[in-house]
Amino acid sequence: MKTTLRIAHCSDIHLDSNAPGHSGNDALRHAFAAAMADMRAHHPDIMLLAGDLFDSNRPTEETVRWAMHILGEQPFPVVMIPGNHDCMETGAIFHRYNFNVVPNVRLLAATDGEIALLPALDVAVWGKGMVEHNRAYRPLDGCPERPDGVRWYLGMGHGLFVPHGGDTDRSSPIYMREIEASPCDYLGLGHHHAAMELVTDHSAAAYCGSCTDNIGRGHSYVIVDLGQANVARVSVHTVGTEHTAQIRAHAAD
Repeated sequence: MKTTLRIAHCSDIHLDSNAPGHSGNDALRHAFAAAMADMRAHHPDIMLLAGDLFDSNRPTEETVRWAMHILGEQPFPVVMIPGNHDCMETGAIFHRYNFNVVPNVRLLAATDGEIALLPALDVAVWGKGMVEHNRAYRPLDGCPERPDGVRWYLGMGHGLFVPHGGDTDRSSPIYMREIEASPCDYLGLGHHHAAMELVTDHSAAAYCGSCTDNIGRGHSYVIVDLGQANVARVSVHTVGTEHTAQIRAHAAD
C-alpha cells in the first residue's frame, strides 16, 4: 500500500490562443511540452489539469490531436476538467472529441460532477464540467463526501477566488469558506494565471498559475505531496528552474 502521493497540478494552457502576450500556438505548445517535462522530473503519481487546456471551443483539429498525444505520452494518470474557455456549451470541444479514449486520461465533464476512481493509487478525484461561466455557477458546489475505501480524495475547480469576508459579482466564484469545508485532501484550482497557495490548518488548495503565461511567478505549476496524515505540502515551481539547477550543479562538479 502506498504511504505517500505526489501530485502534479497545472491549468490554463490556452492552446490556440491569439490573445496579446502569447507569441503564437507553436510557442504555447513548446511551453506546455516544457512544463510536462519539468513535471515528469518530479516523478508524480498523478497529474491534475484544472481547466482551459484550450483557449476556446474552436481549436484546430491538429491542436486537439497534438494535445491528446502529449497527454497520452505521460507515464502517469491525467485527470482533467473543462474551464471557462473550453466549457461544456453546445458544440464544445469535449463534446466533439472524446479525451477518455486516451488510456491514461480521464475527463470529468458531467455538469453535476463525477468521480474518477484510481484503485492502483488508492485515489478518488472529483470535478465537474462548467457549461456557462456566470455568477450562478459554483465550481466546488456539490462535491460529495469522501468515497468509501480510498486513501486520498482530490478535487478540482475552475473559477475566481474570493477570500473570507469578500464577495464578487464576477463569474464562477470559489469562496475560501468552501475550500475550508471541502472533504478533499487537496483541491487543484484553475483560472487565476498567477500561482496562489491556499493552505490552512483545515484545508489545502492552490492555484497553480499558468505554465504558458508569465503572470505572477512566471510559467508555473504546482507539486503537492500527501503523506500518511494526509497533510499536503504544496510547492509552486517555475518551468525551467529544475533543469537549470541540474545543469548548474553538473557544471560545478
